[in-house]
Amino acid sequence: MKHFLETIQSVFEIAPKKRFEVFELFLSFMLYNLVSLLPPIATAGIISVITQGSNFHAIWFYVILFLLFYIIEYTLLAWKYYIYVTLSHYYYNTVQQKLFDHVINNISITEKISRGRITDTFNEDISYLIQTINSAAIVLTGVIQLLIIFLIFASYNVPIAVVALLIDLFYIFLMSKNSKFVAKHFDGVRKYKDRLLDALNEILNNLRQIKTLNLMPILNRKISSNRSSFDAQFDKRYLYLTARYCKIPMVIQVGKIILYVLLAILVFKNQITIDKLVLLISYYEMVVSNTNKTLEELLNLSTYNIRLQRIKSILNYTSYTKGSYGDLNNDYINGDVLFDNVSFNISGREILKDVSFEAKPNEITAIVGRPGSGKTTIINLLYRLYSIKSGNILIDGESIYHYSKKVYTTNVSGVFQKPLIFKMSIRDNLSVVDRNQKQQINACKRVGIYEKILSLPRGFNTVLKENRGLFTEGELQKLAIARALLSKAEILLFDEVTSNVDPETSKEIINILEDLKEDHTVIIITHKPEIMKIADKIVVLDAGQVVAKGKNKEVFTKSPLYRTLRNATFAKPSIDDETEHIIEDSSSDFLAHDEPALDL
Repeated sequence: MKHFLETIQSVFEIAPKKRFEVFELFLSFMLYNLVSLLPPIATAGIISVITQGSNFHAIWFYVILFLLFYIIEYTLLAWKYYIYVTLSHYYYNTVQQKLFDHVINNISITEKISRGRITDTFNEDISYLIQTINSAAIVLTGVIQLLIIFLIFASYNVPIAVVALLIDLFYIFLMSKNSKFVAKHFDGVRKYKDRLLDALNEILNNLRQIKTLNLMPILNRKISSNRSSFDAQFDKRYLYLTARYCKIPMVIQVGKIILYVLLAILVFKNQITIDKLVLLISYYEMVVSNTNKTLEELLNLSTYNIRLQRIKSILNYTSYTKGSYGDLNNDYINGDVLFDNVSFNISGREILKDVSFEAKPNEITAIVGRPGSGKTTIINLLYRLYSIKSGNILIDGESIYHYSKKVYTTNVSGVFQKPLIFKMSIRDNLSVVDRNQKQQINACKRVGIYEKILSLPRGFNTVLKENRGLFTEGELQKLAIARALLSKAEILLFDEVTSNVDPETSKEIINILEDLKEDHTVIIITHKPEIMKIADKIVVLDAGQVVAKGKNKEVFTKSPLYRTLRNATFAKPSIDDETEHIIEDSSSDFLAHDEPALDL
């Protein structure tokens, strides 16, 4: 009972509303089960009229009663299904949105919970919330119905009622014990299924690298190991399911034979009549059917509870880096960015240590350094994806944590190394930020993508998903920059925006950056010497610390590391410093992480 109540409580914790509708569902089940006890009474009445030679016309009373019982029963069934559909929509839509919001607000969640598990929870687990409530209603009302049937048995013959009850209790005991093992191995099946989904996601994300480096034989060994574990759990689960459906039911069948023999003896001794015999047999068939159904739903509740815990584990995850927004609504931002002795760490490893620098409006500030030196972390902190350990990050003299969400997100924007382009039309991609078509055209003209869009057969209505190959990486990057401009942000952040483009497009993006600084604060992470050259200010990072900063020429003169980076003919693109740390810590477990090493 405790486990049963905890399961229901978990549903209410995940989705607290619609409790009255839940009560209605339980009530509809209860009334339906009670009414289902009535047709056997009408059947027994008909048999009584026939066997006792009563007035034949009396049979019509029981026929009408029989039909009336079934009309009521099916009316209650329709009510039950209506409530079920209402609750189903609520649980699926509400909880899915709740999960979306929570994952977005806790971006480090994939460090603890795999992408495969999160995906499976979004697609599958939430659909079982309504099934949990449905199963709970079946179990509770089924138990009540069983008690009523045993009371009816006792009213006719107490010893027969005791025999029926003992048979049923022994059957329930065996099935309940079996359920624990089935649920245990179901949890194992889900665990290894999640790992296989993780493997599939990582392979799909890195098909080109895997084929080029011939990594599939290595990955196949890891996948095969997980598949073997999956098969072992699957086989053990079905071993217990076989016992559940092919062996244990023999108990109830043998018990049924014993009970029917005892009832036959009572008939021969004239202690019960034929109509009562039919009534009790009908009710015992209900006992068997109801017990099986109740036990089946109890087993389902055990597996559903595992799904509920998976949902709760996502909703209960709180990012150690999460920071709340303030209530400062000053939208007149100039764009002066200041890092003041900022330190940041993950899992005890220091990523940034006492970082200080300033980025001013109408300037390009380039953050440079070797891979893993902390460059990307600075951008992530400015995007408020993480919270700092100590120090201050200020915009126009105010902590970034004091600004309201609306003010901050409309004044800080940018473009990542891989542009985020949605699988919809160009117009819709831009409308995500601003639906004003005139503004969209102006932004596209400013970054030099407008003529390219017009040359397409459907222009701004071109669906990018259906037209892969129509845009180069550089053109997609320009489209992403145009969308960033539509936010009217004063501060623009760029993370390796030229790392995947050809030299000609790289020159065009450099020109765009020089144009954008005229009315923006531009902060860029780069490993490209040509980008470093156009920067007004340079911040050089090494192992999470600022080793040089200032005007470009001054830093070039003072910093050997910067001169090395500037003179490099090839330099590795920046990587996500936090991801690098995660992979270093767990590189042996291919399936444990959302961000594959291959993608770095």
